[in-house]
Amino acid sequence: MKISFAQLSPVHGDTPATTALVAEAARAAAADGARLIVFPECFLTGGSFDDRASLLRAAVNIERGDLAPILEAARAADIHVVVGFYQKSGAQALNTAALIGPEGIVGLHHKMHLPFMIGDRFVDIPQIEGPSVFDTPIGRIGLAICYEIRFPEVIRTLALEGAELVVLPAAWPEAARILPDLFSRVRAAENFVYFLSSNRIDVDDGMAFMGSSHVIGPDGAEIFNAGMDEGIFTVDIDLSRARTKSIIRDPGVYEVHPFRDRRPQDYRICAAPAALGLEA
Repeated sequence: MKISFAQLSPVHGDTPATTALVAEAARAAAADGARLIVFPECFLTGGSFDDRASLLRAAVNIERGDLAPILEAARAADIHVVVGFYQKSGAQALNTAALIGPEGIVGLHHKMHLPFMIGDRFVDIPQIEGPSVFDTPIGRIGLAICYEIRFPEVIRTLALEGAELVVLPAAWPEAARILPDLFSRVRAAENFVYFLSSNRIDVDDGMAFMGSSHVIGPDGAEIFNAGMDEGIFTVDIDLSRARTKSIIRDPGVYEVHPFRDRRPQDYRICAAPAALGLEA
């Protein structure tokens, strides 16, 4: 199965124009045979804001129909699209990644781990109803956003819920180089999942992004990295590889079963930060 990511620059300060760019890129990826295309974090709205009011003015309102061009492109081209944006939902401001398919919005993931930087300073922690894992005709897709790669529990939970492909829209500056260079590979390998991250290559309010959008296989090997190149990049993957959660070198002699051998009953300390003096 072919999947794509877009390593592009948004049209700064112009959400409708960026939405049209996403729709056109989705059509182009579908014409190349891709079943999925992924865009970076906050791609539609930009990510740098100085206050909550300006963020809300720029935020996407799904009920108003702001995503209509992307919904139409996904339907007409028979492709799935993951794209990030700040969202206005009632009184809330949310950092959102939408999974859109030919039939409409498949699901939304709202970033629940919020670093104190850029627009994330002004958004709300969402009400979480469960892991962001969604069944689609192309496979079971899990969503997380950018900073959430630093929390192994996030990707592990997606994998435990059956995600075969984890998609992580990102906005990583050069200072976060360790994330695509190391964390992505570890998250893929420790969970036996495909991992796709799409990052930006432009500059937003003085923050320069480093690209390095990539696809990692379930063994932790990097399949493709776009570096700082601009464009739409497509790779072939076999999601059946993500359904094997064991390493068997010699049956009955050398077997490793990291999912079966988990002992969650012994990990209770993970839910008790006070015991470690970490509440502050």
